[in-house]
Amino acid sequence: MKNALRCVRGLGLTVAAFSTFLAGSQQASAQKQNKHVPLSVVSDWTHSHLLFPESKDNAVTGRLQREIRWQHSWYAHHPDAWWPQHYGHFRRDLDKSKRDWSTTLGSATYEPTYDFDFTLGNQSGYGSLNTTDPGGGLFTASKGSLTVTGLSDAGVYALQPSGTTFGAVTSDNALFPFYPGTAPLDASGLIFHNASVNSVNLRETSGSAFAYSDSNSVTGTGSNFNLNLAPGSGQTYPAKFVFDVSASPSCSNDFVTMGIPSNAVSGGQANVVGVINLYTEPGGTGYCTGTGPTVKFAYASGSGEVPGSISISQFGTQLAYVENQLTGSSYFHVLTLGTTGANGSSPSAAAVPGTGNNAVDKRVLLSPDGGTTNQSSTSSPFVVYTPNDSTDYAYVTTYSTAGSGSGYLYKITNVFSSSNATPAIVWKVAISAIPSTPVYDAVSGLVFWTDNSGRIDYVADSAANTTAPTVVYGSVLAPGTTSENPVTVDSTNEMVYATFNTNGTNAIVVQAPATSLSSAVTIPVGTGNTTYGGPYEPDFNEAFYTGQGIPQMYVAGLGSGTTPTLYGINFTGGVLTNFNIQTSPLATGIADSSPLTEFYNPTLLKDYLFVGVTNHCVATTHGGTTGCVLALDITTGFPLINSNTTALAAAGGTTGIIVDNDSNVNQASSIYYATKTGSTLVKATQSGLK
Repeated sequence: MKNALRCVRGLGLTVAAFSTFLAGSQQASAQKQNKHVPLSVVSDWTHSHLLFPESKDNAVTGRLQREIRWQHSWYAHHPDAWWPQHYGHFRRDLDKSKRDWSTTLGSATYEPTYDFDFTLGNQSGYGSLNTTDPGGGLFTASKGSLTVTGLSDAGVYALQPSGTTFGAVTSDNALFPFYPGTAPLDASGLIFHNASVNSVNLRETSGSAFAYSDSNSVTGTGSNFNLNLAPGSGQTYPAKFVFDVSASPSCSNDFVTMGIPSNAVSGGQANVVGVINLYTEPGGTGYCTGTGPTVKFAYASGSGEVPGSISISQFGTQLAYVENQLTGSSYFHVLTLGTTGANGSSPSAAAVPGTGNNAVDKRVLLSPDGGTTNQSSTSSPFVVYTPNDSTDYAYVTTYSTAGSGSGYLYKITNVFSSSNATPAIVWKVAISAIPSTPVYDAVSGLVFWTDNSGRIDYVADSAANTTAPTVVYGSVLAPGTTSENPVTVDSTNEMVYATFNTNGTNAIVVQAPATSLSSAVTIPVGTGNTTYGGPYEPDFNEAFYTGQGIPQMYVAGLGSGTTPTLYGINFTGGVLTNFNIQTSPLATGIADSSPLTEFYNPTLLKDYLFVGVTNHCVATTHGGTTGCVLALDITTGFPLINSNTTALAAAGGTTGIIVDNDSNVNQASSIYYATKTGSTLVKATQSGLK
């Protein structure tokens, strides 16, 4: 989470005084009745995409203070104002290769999801594939589906395991076997099967030519086989809820939740999970009793996956997320957490909301015509908080890979409320390309996203608006792009930042004024690629947020087209510049990275940058050279990255990373993420990644 409320310094208030000021209006009536009102804080993916640098303009600062995420960020970065044990004396040192804890999330994998479509001879169809990453730029399809719409074989087919034989072909389920080339399949290809005992084989024949064949001798050949990253590209985030920032940490109420990209099964694999008893460690000497977290809830919500990030209500009683089904439909959910009965004992023993418990799970189909047109969604909802969760609403996107790709932006009401009202679509607008996750900027009143045509687009909207707005399409910035990553908005300076995996030559990062996207500045950050979704969203140093020192942007691009590389980019007069860009590899071979997460820890006087890599980690301090998470010290400028850089093993790399404050308290100055391989939720100490 960003240090959004660093701007308190510009108001000339002490931390404690400002905390009292900010909390006062919420507690005034309760104090008259001698009643304590908990002040809750949420930390999730949106705090990496909506930034609030300090402003010297008090009018700007006053406007930003009305944004609830601004308040969440301030509290998360000022535990000295509210956490009684903030200056506790029981700091300790642990073996650097040791996590605080890790807990399984079941059989899921957080590697990218790929969508495909084809027209081969008289046959046509589309589908979706989940993947695992064995390294070397190769992905293996682990599960998926094929929908045939062509001359024959119409229907839905399930992906068969590697080693399945079809005629003379044995599948290996390899994707991008010729990386860094362009052919996404090899001669073994993929084999799909359905209940009617029909099989279909999709494979590469030579160069960029592909073939379709089935068990009834129906065949087709051609070059129209397209395999693209689904929006989100596996870069989801955990989310944390702090029950009360004006009291001691809660071992029973503070929780971390995560969506799981695995089909949900009652009594089996969950797709939504949450854990409590966070401030623990394996030696049993943490703030909370025990040696690790315990499951608060594990739900099978619907039958599909939850591949995107979860949003938590302000009071921690409800969750919002998107369920995606491999067959092509998606649902927006509002889940009220259960307080009685059995709510799931582990991610592999899921409960159904409302069955044996008092959880309430309400959903709405994300379909522009109410049901006959399927729309996938692998992105995250952006929830717009309102005071006391009174009229919270959300923006969410869906997409179809048919043709050159298309999608919709939806505005949804009845998101978080005490009445448990069913969420409903207020309006939807068609988008002429596949859109990313949306990000809403309350200052400009604009909802931004990127698309697979390489543009930054937006609509103008307000809380009261119930009429579908008009989409404003930006200029094409990256005509070669095959992935869609959400933008980052600087609400103080009204700047939008976006990344694209290729413009045909380079991966790029873009800066543009929020209300004048035509004035975009483009900075190349390595060789472009169409296999990985990076570079993902950038982040900035402490000086960018406070205005004290030299501001710098950091982004993980691809230095040689195969190796994730950290870029340090400078500003001139608030505008990104190509001058004196600094670079350093994050890996020693082919790999992907996670999004970057910056956090200034005032207790340690350290400015940290956290990032995960999937393979060939440049640091050997974590005990290996495979996937890892790196802690980079950018306090004095661009970091020195080498084999001795602080790191922790992370199988297959990490998802997005969120930060948990800067306290001295045992287990209370942490980061959270999930490993992409092995499916574990991890909590690690910021200092030394212990």
